[in-house]
Amino acid sequence: MVSKRFFAGAVALLLLATFLAAEGLNSEPGKDELHFQDSARVFAGGFGLEALHSYPELVTPLSLVIWGELDHLTGDGLYAGRALNLVLIGVVICLVAFSSAQLWPHGARAALGLVLFPYVLPLSVRLYSDTFGAFFVVAGAIALARRRNALAFIAFALAISTRQYLIQIPAALAAAELVAIHRGEGGSWKAIVASAASGLVLLGWVAFFGGLAPPQGIETWVEFYPAPMMNAGDFILHHGLYFLTGIGAYFVVVEALVFRRNPVSALLDRRGLFCALALGALFWLDPPVLSLRHPGGPIGRVARTVLPPPDFDWARVAIYYALALLAVRRFAERIDVGFWLVASGFVLAMKQQLPWEKYLFPTLAVLWTHVSLGSIAAYGAGDARTSAAENGLVKQSLPSPGFKT
Repeated sequence: MVSKRFFAGAVALLLLATFLAAEGLNSEPGKDELHFQDSARVFAGGFGLEALHSYPELVTPLSLVIWGELDHLTGDGLYAGRALNLVLIGVVICLVAFSSAQLWPHGARAALGLVLFPYVLPLSVRLYSDTFGAFFVVAGAIALARRRNALAFIAFALAISTRQYLIQIPAALAAAELVAIHRGEGGSWKAIVASAASGLVLLGWVAFFGGLAPPQGIETWVEFYPAPMMNAGDFILHHGLYFLTGIGAYFVVVEALVFRRNPVSALLDRRGLFCALALGALFWLDPPVLSLRHPGGPIGRVARTVLPPPDFDWARVAIYYALALLAVRRFAERIDVGFWLVASGFVLAMKQQLPWEKYLFPTLAVLWTHVSLGSIAAYGAGDARTSAAENGLVKQSLPSPGFKT
């Protein structure tokens, strides 16, 4: 059995290797770092409410404020911000791994599953706000599971103050708690209140901005991308289907490898057939062919290279469908916390401007956290309470928790 000390040492070595591979965090800023760095400087030192209302980004400002203060204190906000992100990724990995002492080394496997997501380590050495968001939602999910509801509220409030769409996580966890209460499985009204109250933070930012983001951020960015988030009735279905493809690839397939499970066998029953037909209808309505301008992340880019359009569009979509079906069948087993995390992520993805695997990070981080906690059922378990027993473990007492295209 892998000891906790050995695992912590392995994480430290992994972070050191990432640090060295990233040129000691001294590489030139690239892509979104360029405008994030400029926006963060608005908050260096003292700043007023006008700065919070007028910065040119679509995200809420917490990470920008932190980077700006780091720049003010150190004189090198880029390096300090990257260093903080690298430390936070190490903390997230350890939070996932050590979230349940009773289930060790179950948590170590879950943390490995998270690390295998191809954005985790690259994001840890860049000035991106995704790392902050993942840290806060993982901390909030663990606090909620341990019934530290005030701490969970604070963590979720900070997450939403980093990126608005992270409201998805407390909303999903509140739904899981409500279902647990309905089933008599130990849900908590206080946990629901703590999760739901974080939604008030989002409403506060919307009221402050006069919209979903600062007016200058909307003016700067919305014209370059589809903007379903700007209209309540607009949804891009194939964005949601590509989200499910990513869950199939980066959670279901990885889970099968790490925990030695067979995801294909679950497709061969009546429920699997129903999922296949229902998902097939959605893929027929709006297949995620993707475009050269918006090709997705690693899955879409690799598939586009190996199976170039337009002759092989059908083959790429078939691969996406197979991966999405693995995800749908995996989380159709039981209406538990995993179901709500994936369902809420699917809905949110249809409101996002791009089909991009990077946006899976918070959902995957919390999914792996609940795998570590033992509160997500395994294939064929039918009941979340049996998932730990399948691994020879004793589970601790935790909560089970028209398209426009």
